[in-house]
Amino acid sequence: MASLEFLVIIALLGGVLAYLVGKLSKVVGASLTVLVSGFIFVSVAYFGLNGSLDASITYLPFVSFEATDLYLGTSFGILVTFIFFMVSFFNPYFVDKFKYPSLYSMFYLFSLAGVLGVFFTDDFLVLFFFFELVVWTSLFLIPLGKSKKAASWYYGFSAFGSFSLLFAIFVMRNTAGSFNINDGLSMVGGSDQILVFILLMVAAFAKLGAFPLHIWLPKVLGNSPDPVTSVFSGGLEKLGAFVAVMGLVKLAPVGPVIEAIDMALGQYLIAILGALTIVFGTLMAIRQDDAKKLIAYSSMSNGGYILVALTLLNDTSVSGALYHVLIHALASTAAFLAIGAVNRQTGTTKMSELGGMIHKMPVTYIVYLIAIISMAGIPPMGGFVSKWLIFQSVINEGMILIAIATFFGSIGSFLYVFRPLAALFLGQELPEFRKVIKEAPFFMLLPMIILSGLNIFTGVHPSVILQYINNVLAELGVTELGITTWTLSGNNGDLYPALIAVVFGVGVVIAFIIFIVLKKSRKVDLMDTYTAGNFVYTEELLHYSVDFYAPIERLYEKHINIMKDFYKGIAKKVQEFGSFVKYFFFTNKPEITVLWVVIVLGILLLWGDLL
Repeated sequence: MASLEFLVIIALLGGVLAYLVGKLSKVVGASLTVLVSGFIFVSVAYFGLNGSLDASITYLPFVSFEATDLYLGTSFGILVTFIFFMVSFFNPYFVDKFKYPSLYSMFYLFSLAGVLGVFFTDDFLVLFFFFELVVWTSLFLIPLGKSKKAASWYYGFSAFGSFSLLFAIFVMRNTAGSFNINDGLSMVGGSDQILVFILLMVAAFAKLGAFPLHIWLPKVLGNSPDPVTSVFSGGLEKLGAFVAVMGLVKLAPVGPVIEAIDMALGQYLIAILGALTIVFGTLMAIRQDDAKKLIAYSSMSNGGYILVALTLLNDTSVSGALYHVLIHALASTAAFLAIGAVNRQTGTTKMSELGGMIHKMPVTYIVYLIAIISMAGIPPMGGFVSKWLIFQSVINEGMILIAIATFFGSIGSFLYVFRPLAALFLGQELPEFRKVIKEAPFFMLLPMIILSGLNIFTGVHPSVILQYINNVLAELGVTELGITTWTLSGNNGDLYPALIAVVFGVGVVIAFIIFIVLKKSRKVDLMDTYTAGNFVYTEELLHYSVDFYAPIERLYEKHINIMKDFYKGIAKKVQEFGSFVKYFFFTNKPEITVLWVVIVLGILLLWGDLL
């Protein structure tokens, strides 16, 4: 039996030890993050699946580790600790690039401790404490990358979400008389229920990076250190999904029921916002030249799928949402790690500055290929299964506009995931990288290979994980999904993932045989290109990744900055208000000070007379 309190203490003490050791050797200090996160993941996975995680408290009397929904908390806990463990293999290879390497290792493990507290508590106040521990530790990891401004954006939206969560907690505390999560969510009603629902959704959207609280996401994922980017996309964003489950499933229904679609108004409005998240994330991902920002917008879009599915509240939708949480974590982490490996070898993630990496980094290419196949929802990867479940639910509910958005997101994902594949890995090899680039080191490839194997396994044999998700559904009061060993039952038919995988496998083998047997084409270097009979020696100008989808982008380029301009307008008004306050309250002009003294004394005298 493993004690959750012990695991949290190990993570905190491990962070302190990594800091101290990192002062002597930053690589050794970063290597400790691998050992500690690996120990915590194995403990949570082994004892969590056996139902033997010990929730008793000895040294942390202010904490409660009695999970409200054990299966739900365990599923999220195993997933996110696994992501931390996989990403930690990259830490020793990147820590030398950070200004404060010891602090990086410490905050990395502190964030891991916060994750355990969020998923394994039945007390809202404890959940908020650990939620903030994750926010604050991850906040200090972001500026170790390219931009401190990205940390400011993250802080602003995280603070908005955190205060919303805290306000919701106090409203439920006023109703239930305690901070117990189940009591608070089950006893709140009437107008308080609507208020709590809105506040929880604000917190979930802020953490998940969903529209319209998405502005921070591409900035953070595009500018953070590569390991931090991977942890955010694959792990920390899932805290938003966890809060969304509380609001969308455990508080349901919220508001009057819309008879035409037999759905509560609150859930329907979130479904619309989820659909907008899918569409907006897809359109923005298509535009990106930076591979990290492209996958960041992809993460945003996939968060929309989770939100839409959670609103429908049936077996296929909720199981699809929970399965998509897993699938997106595996695929996006693998994709970000692959791009991180390229970044470490080349020093850039801009596709217009890269090309031909498949010749230098073939394993990294395969990892990225598998990841994007899953993200696009193509069999035989896990993303196909989760999106199939979600599509089944949306179609069955007759939600035409939402269905169009979900299908648009999948079609659009074919476009944006292909861009790095074609421009970065399959494009022409630029001269400066022809002799100096090598494949990533083995211990960087190891987690990517493991994640790739899981991306395939979840698409070939999903029933193993979906059986556990059925336990989560029963815990949440949702009908269990129909599953056999090799079959999934949907609203409009059955799915045979293993059979589909076999068919695709046979197709790949046939294609490979044809490739081997047929005559090979001559390898043409970019310098073979000529115009008007003259060779073109400025080959970089012909790099076709620039304006890759220009005809499509022109259709909506005038409207892409609407939300950015909106938030900039708010920031300007806040700045103006701050200047006003500064002038009247923090001034060195004595006449202003005397004016306020007179006003305050006058108010006090009048208040006394009124009493």
